Amino acid sequence: MSSSATQVAKSKSDYRGASHVRWIGAAFILFMAHVAYLDRIVFSVTANPIMKELSITPVQFGMITTLFSMGYFVFQIPGALTVERFGSRIMVAIALIFWSVFTALTGAVRGLTGLSVVRCLFGIGEGPLFPAANHFLAHWVTKQERGRASSLMNAGCFTAPVIGPPIIVAVVAALGWRAAFYILGVLGILTAVVWYVSMRGRPSEHSWVNAQELALITDNNDISTQTPQAKSKTKAPWGLFLRQRSFWAIAAGYFGTMWTVQFFMYWLPYYLQVAKHLSFKSMGFYTSVPWIFIVVGVLTAGTLSDFLLKNGFSRFMARNMVCVIGLAIAAAALVLSTSAHSVVGNVLWLSLALGMTGFAQTLSWSLATDIGQKFTSTVSSWMNTWGFIAASIVPTMAALIAEKYGWNQVLIFNAFVMLIGVTGFLLIKSDEPLRQS
Repeated sequence: MSSSATQVAKSKSDYRGASHVRWIGAAFILFMAHVAYLDRIVFSVTANPIMKELSITPVQFGMITTLFSMGYFVFQIPGALTVERFGSRIMVAIALIFWSVFTALTGAVRGLTGLSVVRCLFGIGEGPLFPAANHFLAHWVTKQERGRASSLMNAGCFTAPVIGPPIIVAVVAALGWRAAFYILGVLGILTAVVWYVSMRGRPSEHSWVNAQELALITDNNDISTQTPQAKSKTKAPWGLFLRQRSFWAIAAGYFGTMWTVQFFMYWLPYYLQVAKHLSFKSMGFYTSVPWIFIVVGVLTAGTLSDFLLKNGFSRFMARNMVCVIGLAIAAAALVLSTSAHSVVGNVLWLSLALGMTGFAQTLSWSLATDIGQKFTSTVSSWMNTWGFIAASIVPTMAALIAEKYGWNQVLIFNAFVMLIGVTGFLLIKSDEPLRQS
């Protein structure tokens, strides 16, 4: 009997009755990503009241957001090293508690300096989360489920801007902008406690995982078969990785992708109020619409990519080309949004742009696992570092371009940056893991 036939036989017999703890873990990752992005978008939604109370200009506000991104990307690679040493369970919990404390402290600041320090430390605290989350998923889900698992993680990120703005606007109206940060800080700490008590770093360590699910994971995921002891003695070969095209290409792909995602994250509420003259209350609804599109986009991307792989397409077609097509459509939509004559038309073009960007944003994490294998957290941190180098530039650059040339020129410039992402995804050899020795 061939190995593929054996695998089919196993899927029908040995795996019957398998538990689904891996999907409980994936749901936890979704929720924690949701909390992380709530803690980001609360800052953009409350931009106007913060700037008014603390006497901060838009450019200064952009520079504060840049400090968050700088703290975030600087701690990406050190964060990945701690994940490889201590595992995903403890590092996710530590990251959650650390950044939640500084989320709460944001509500206590009284001036520009205090706000700058707190938001930078908030970025440092959140830095290890997504490398740790991708490390967790790499060990817990099968290769055939990787796209869907990544899409769940990213859907958690982007449901926050859908659900968050209307709720945050209501909280601010009732209790003031400071209360929103206090509430979210407490939510993050409670989430960390529940995660640490309920989950484990590997399927073999969790008492809820039955023999059938453990067999399903280990038979279909060579990363999960590695023992924790062996993992702790293995260091990522950075020197070798830095000499390989795919390592740099995934950085370029994610740079071009996150440039636009983070522009929406930081400036969309303010853009709609200033450029489109929406009121603070009505802005909450319009801000949510593009994020509904990206939630649909990331869920569709993961399902589509896994479907293409299952039906014989190469990883390049199922991962890279889906990213390329998504970013190309997104760039065109950004340009077309500048010619819209109504707020509704403008928001719909922007929604299409963000939704199609979601295809590349979610499948980047699958690509990081495809080429990184047992060094998934290392490749994820490298990729995310470059994503947040972009995120550290765009808040201030967008404000400067808008101040001098207008917001339409910002959107057109964003479309050109996305072409860097298109080039990066075309150059990743996703069918070949990175050489590790």
